[in-house]
Amino acid sequence: MGKFLKANRKKLIGLSQILLSVVLLVWLLSRVGLAEVIQTLTSIHWGWYALAFLLFQLNVVIRAYRWFVLLRSLNDKPGFGYLVYLYYIGFFANNFIPSGFGGDLVKVVSLRQSHGHGAEALSSVLMERVTGLVGSSLVALIALLWNLSVHATTLDLPWALWLLIVITAVVIPLAFFVARWSDPIRLLNRIYPPAANLPFYNKVESLVSTIHRYPLRALISSLLISLPFTLNLILVQVTIAWALGVHLPFRIFALFVPIIAIINLLPITFNGLGLREGIYTFLFVPVGLPAAMAVSMSLAFYFLRFSAGLLGGLMYAFRSILSFARPPEAREV
Repeated sequence: MGKFLKANRKKLIGLSQILLSVVLLVWLLSRVGLAEVIQTLTSIHWGWYALAFLLFQLNVVIRAYRWFVLLRSLNDKPGFGYLVYLYYIGFFANNFIPSGFGGDLVKVVSLRQSHGHGAEALSSVLMERVTGLVGSSLVALIALLWNLSVHATTLDLPWALWLLIVITAVVIPLAFFVARWSDPIRLLNRIYPPAANLPFYNKVESLVSTIHRYPLRALISSLLISLPFTLNLILVQVTIAWALGVHLPFRIFALFVPIIAIINLLPITFNGLGLREGIYTFLFVPVGLPAAMAVSMSLAFYFLRFSAGLLGGLMYAFRSILSFARPPEAREV
């Protein structure tokens, strides 16, 4: 039994993610009403939703540019257009691979095959994720201060939600900057010599080493790029809300969207399905949004992600056709 579990660990994790997504979606839809969600989605304003679609594609380009900046700092010089293409291929992979990092794996393998430098490909994808996480957290911190100064007396949220907001907005950026400007692994080993035996020690050590690998200028540039990325992501959600007839203050979206983006990185369910819808209800219901509307907003966002994956599939097919159509000596790897 133990050998079977070990040999099929990834498959079992993938199946468990799919199963958890199904269970969460069934549970949520049974509580909020499937018919109400369908009715909400079918009444969507297609003009606003088309704008959300275009803004989402802009975010793909921004993310690819952030990745481009990090790779250039390591003297790895793939073309920017090729990185945009790989990002779309990553979305395509995420539509079908249970792991939340399936798209990242495809990007790493594709970049290594076309340009070599496998270590640089892997570390750049990881660092692009990390700087995006920190950038979203910084926007959440600004939004938190904004809401506290403008809306402190009337924004009545559960304490667990406030705790989640504070952790997202304060702890994540603080941990990143401490890891960059100090050596927390060495300090931990000095204070607690058996630290190497702790769970996740190797992963944390690898993450800290990756952060130190990049020049400070590249990290700052990547963080700065993360700010317009997160702001545009907020605009995507705002336009989705308008498409569904929801009109909440912008500062609410500025506070909640970075949290959703960060939690969506967790590889718990298949492509975030179920988990993301639960987070939407957890965040938006306390500010007066019906649960069915919150779930509809989440599903409308998922359809944008799915459509980006379909575009990636079309790009891959078109590129493959062009590759076969060219003479062998003219083909590029």
